[in-house]
Amino acid sequence: MNTTPSSNERFAFSSSITGDGWHPQKDPKSYEWWYFDALSDDGTEAVAITFLDNFIYSPRYNRPENGSSQVKSRFPAVSFTYFAGGKRIYRAESEFDEAEFSAKAESPECRIGNSSFRYDSTSYGSGYLVSVDLPISRGRRLVAELEWVSIESDFRSAPFCYNEAAHCWNMVAPRADVSGKITVVDRNGKTIETRSFRGTGYHDHNLDNRWLANTVKHWSWGRAHFTDATVVFYRYAEIGDDDPQTRLLLIKGGELVRREVTSVEQDFVRDRFGIKYPTRLFMESDDGLRIEARPLKIIDSSFYHLRFLSSIAFSGDGREHQTTGISEFIAPRALKYRWLDWLTDLRTGRNGRASRI
Repeated sequence: MNTTPSSNERFAFSSSITGDGWHPQKDPKSYEWWYFDALSDDGTEAVAITFLDNFIYSPRYNRPENGSSQVKSRFPAVSFTYFAGGKRIYRAESEFDEAEFSAKAESPECRIGNSSFRYDSTSYGSGYLVSVDLPISRGRRLVAELEWVSIESDFRSAPFCYNEAAHCWNMVAPRADVSGKITVVDRNGKTIETRSFRGTGYHDHNLDNRWLANTVKHWSWGRAHFTDATVVFYRYAEIGDDDPQTRLLLIKGGELVRREVTSVEQDFVRDRFGIKYPTRLFMESDDGLRIEARPLKIIDSSFYHLRFLSSIAFSGDGREHQTTGISEFIAPRALKYRWLDWLTDLRTGRNGRASRI
């Protein structure tokens, strides 16, 4: 199929390993992140990791003066969440000095502090080696070494889209075999706990040359892995936009089907941080592809963003599918509320220290 984004798309699509390198944009408010997640084979464990060249929730990034053309600072960050047995076990999120960020434009590779990822080829396949080393409470450190070996990836090998008036989304590897281990060490470097992980994962890459708080009204998206297919979906609305852009993507048998869909959000509730989000999302295409997503558990949350373990049902490809997947909801309006800055900082480690809550 032709996946080339149209010139008027506000949410422009790519699927490109070639385009997974860094794009040093012109605007100080530009941001780029690389995201990796995975669910264990039994659906009881989840891992989510994000590398950001500009931490979109940072009070320093979101200060008005940082929109000045004279301000060139970046505020990189790494976040890690491990969820198991119905609760979040570990959460680590740290912002770093600009000098601790490095990335390559010509290949998928990034280092922030002591955490990194890179694309590599081995005798058993090609994919991403992801290393995380972040401080957590009581002087401990969380160290994770995980591999995302691509099963389905690179559906549009042309360079990653770049449009200064659109959010660019590179769905690099919608399906991957993920394995590795997560270790917690004490302040003396002694191993306290080690957990092995194996499951099915996903990797994407997002880029925008515009300030998130001035652009996105709300944004729902998610993915689910079935025995013979992966489904990815999103509902994206910019500020002043009454017609959200909605898409459903079916990845099956080495092919990608991408459909525009009608969508309905229902049964809104508020989480503990005040975000109002839907507890039922329906999507359906003209040719009968249909998805229903319902949040089951909150994996991670902030004043601007929620990530869920969700029940996801899919039909329309000749079979009825239902499984547990990961979905997310962003409502970034509160990024402009300066009184939230100190609370955000309590939840974010800085200068080598762990977050305070």
